[in-house]
Amino acid sequence: MKMWRKETVLFFTTILITFFFVHIACADEKTEKKKYPIPNHGVIELNSPASWKAKVHNPQQNMPAIIIFNPATGTDFQVTLMVSSGKKEESGFNSPEKVKNLLEKEGQQLLPRIVETKIILKEIKGMDHTGYYFSVTDKNVDPGEYRYMTRAVIGVGDLLLQVSVLHRVKESGAVKETFSMLRQAKQIQK
Repeated sequence: MKMWRKETVLFFTTILITFFFVHIACADEKTEKKKYPIPNHGVIELNSPASWKAKVHNPQQNMPAIIIFNPATGTDFQVTLMVSSGKKEESGFNSPEKVKNLLEKEGQQLLPRIVETKIILKEIKGMDHTGYYFSVTDKNVDPGEYRYMTRAVIGVGDLLLQVSVLHRVKESGAVKETFSMLRQAKQIQK
């Protein structure tokens, strides 16, 4: 009976220590709020990891703004965020139903080039917005290219955020951080 207790205590202690170190390793990176101007639509506020480098491609007339995030060092991932707006007569262009439809069509076009045989859309909920995402694996990856891609589309205010996360590791922390950024995204009208 004493032996069983020692084994049980040792087992649970090992589990607790493991969870502690996993929690530390998976702790969210420090973030900072940054505002990016969107012509005629105020700004989009994103709470992105502080270490990510952001490069903004200011839109030309009638073109979406593009923000590209990369890690501080290395090339483990690349997050491309395209911010677009609908035409005044295009009411509901960024509704969850239209977002889902857009992403389903996109996914179907990728099927010949990916390992997956079916696109599985999952919901992502923001503070006051809903979107969808899917993750896929490239069939033919050349050296130096990204093997995995996660696509997400979500409506925020009167904007549409389309995100592509290219990553080398299937369970990339960059995907988790991107989802956190999308959930907290805000449009601030001027």
